[in-house]
Amino acid sequence: MAHPTLFLIDGSSQMYRAYHAFRGRGLSNVEGQTTHAVYVFVTMLRKLIKDHAPAYIAASFDLAGRTFRDELATDYKANRAAMPDDLAEQVNLVRQACEALGVPIVTAAGYEADDVIGTMALKAVDQGFEIAIVSIDKDFFQLVRPGIRVYDPREDGAWFDDEGVVQKFGVKPSQVVDVLALVGDTSDNVAGVPGIGKKGAIDLVTQFGGIDAMLERLGELKPKQREALTEHRDAALRSRELVTIRADVPLDLDLESLRYRGASRERCYELFSRLEFRTLVAEYAPTADTIEKDYALVSTPAELDALAAELRSAGTFAFRIIPDQPSAMRARIVGIAFSTRDRHARYLPLGHDSGDTSGR
Repeated sequence: MAHPTLFLIDGSSQMYRAYHAFRGRGLSNVEGQTTHAVYVFVTMLRKLIKDHAPAYIAASFDLAGRTFRDELATDYKANRAAMPDDLAEQVNLVRQACEALGVPIVTAAGYEADDVIGTMALKAVDQGFEIAIVSIDKDFFQLVRPGIRVYDPREDGAWFDDEGVVQKFGVKPSQVVDVLALVGDTSDNVAGVPGIGKKGAIDLVTQFGGIDAMLERLGELKPKQREALTEHRDAALRSRELVTIRADVPLDLDLESLRYRGASRERCYELFSRLEFRTLVAEYAPTADTIEKDYALVSTPAELDALAAELRSAGTFAFRIIPDQPSAMRARIVGIAFSTRDRHARYLPLGHDSGDTSGR
């Protein structure tokens, strides 16, 4: 029996990708609100759902505020540019679109989306799920193992298992954090070890297995590498801690709540109407089959008493007299329809032939 697959979406990276993927002038609605990142995000998410028909799905986004990494390094992400204003105003809309399309959002204060996804992935794989982490971020390669793959949704999509990580990144998934720690990340202000680039880091990790083994066997390193690693030992270890995705985020999560149940037509229609996504508005517009309605025939004394009580309680109501023919001079009343609210009505038959409530 095949294991169910849980798709975990790196919402923050996908949102930035959507923002930067749009070419030309950005979209906005009549109120002047920027909307292009939302539109592209929705397009990408709908494609993912259409192409893969996920049985289970969730997304995570970074929250504003400090995380545990800020406690490890006070200058963590100090070099990162502030979120563009025209993206910041779309963040909440992206989240609303995600949930309207039926994708629940899971976050945790004090942790990044990566950590939330890592925790959910390991928890779910232990319960028999297959995991697909949807992201373009190479950091997620460290989580790959039996049952967990990374899916890069760009272009036609690419899957990365253990072998795929080796081919793409150059080392095994378990060694990815050591390479990231040695190289560092200027955008997140992760120091790394100066003088050791990605190729050098991959060669060292492949030869020694990881940073710990290098520190134990410093004498085997080339002079410049030995000098760099000796001088920046603490930075290398701190960098490794910063780039390691945590898998112990305290989440009170029932995985069954992540079962995909489809988009909410009503929420999509309301949101996409507000954002003026005309094509999507037409797709999610209410139809006779999707509109919730409550129409019933009053055929017993108890139902008549209930109708009378409802009309008194409503205070105001609409009614329509149903004649048996168009001519008012010749017509006789065959019934009266009452309504106290939209798409809710009761029909009281008065002059129908026995067994006929059609109004003829």
